[in-house]
Amino acid sequence: MLIKRVKILVIVCLAVVTTGLMLRYMDITSAAFSFGLNFAMMFWVSILEPQLKPALDSPYFDSFPFEKEGKLYRMLGVEWYRAILTKSGWEKLRQKATPIRKSLTDFQAYERAGRVAEVGHLAAGVVVLIITGYVAVTYSVRGAIWLIVFNVFLNFYPVLLQRYTRPRLLRIIEKLQKGLLVTN
Repeated sequence: MLIKRVKILVIVCLAVVTTGLMLRYMDITSAAFSFGLNFAMMFWVSILEPQLKPALDSPYFDSFPFEKEGKLYRMLGVEWYRAILTKSGWEKLRQKATPIRKSLTDFQAYERAGRVAEVGHLAAGVVVLIITGYVAVTYSVRGAIWLIVFNVFLNFYPVLLQRYTRPRLLRIIEKLQKGLLVTN
């Protein structure tokens, strides 16, 4: 237990130091800083999550009635965003990490990975949003444009995509649990 806490403390310290170095040596209003910050946040979340292994069973993950059909998400362009991820090769990387072979355990693991990704993007998005507020107040809203743009595309849309996908995954999992879906 002590070793796990020390690992977590080291990871958090490294994240703070890395972000501090970025803040110190990069132009906070640049596209490079914004891009680097978003990826640094996701990197640290991806390292921290396996150490913490949160339950992720909050009611937040339950679908709201308007999410069941996904109309709002389609209007916001989530399918367009997913097409970009597929064409960029990101989907192939994801499939290597959590493949789906039409089994209950694979779908459950995929759904859990979606929750992890959603929480990661939410956490990263909140940190970037705080820094965006600082830049907007200290420099200008124009100086925060890159932070806003990258936060929308690297955190906001991934959260929407997870929220859009979850109801369908849960329906498949439910059918598999009831034995209504034939698997290979």
